[in-house]
Amino acid sequence: MIALRVAGAVLGVTLAVGCTPDKTVQNTEPLPAQAVGDACGFVSQQSAEIALGQSGLSGNGLKQDFPGTAKNPDGSKLNLAGCEFFAKDDHRLDVSVKLIGIPPYEERAVPSLLKAGGAEFVFPAAEGQGVAVAGGPGEAAATAQLIRGDWYYLVYLSKPTEGRNAVDDVVAIVRQVVNQLGLPSVETLPRPTPTPTS
Repeated sequence: MIALRVAGAVLGVTLAVGCTPDKTVQNTEPLPAQAVGDACGFVSQQSAEIALGQSGLSGNGLKQDFPGTAKNPDGSKLNLAGCEFFAKDDHRLDVSVKLIGIPPYEERAVPSLLKAGGAEFVFPAAEGQGVAVAGGPGEAAATAQLIRGDWYYLVYLSKPTEGRNAVDDVVAIVRQVVNQLGLPSVETLPRPTPTPTS
């Protein structure tokens, strides 16, 4: 179960996993920066399958807008968006988008990672404030985090896929999601600052 806190309320989204991967996919081509979000309403099914090295997957999650005339401070209507893909051997891709400033405040890691340096990829300032990092032993293959406007985008890939660059894949998927959702880039909410180190 994924719990998201939106506008003071905790929303629980139970994700049902009801698919079995059909076969291994070997593709070493870079993922495109734009792709149709046909899974969960905002994530490219094809890109997820290529990044995970498995075909026949389905995304589990949703994209939900506010009902009626309710809007975010930036004028957008997105309430929440989350999508997970599972392949064999616990290989997983998670994609989430949330407003900054809503617990559990994952976006606070972005300025700290930028300040510390050493990220494998830093998003250009024109795209927002973000990084992508490769994990160490026992950690994710790669994670990309981007703050753009009032929104925090997170893509997590659990294990590397043979013949692919996990960091490049998570960066491409973040860019695809940004393009697919088309959320405003205007900043109306307070920006996260680096977490103090002791």
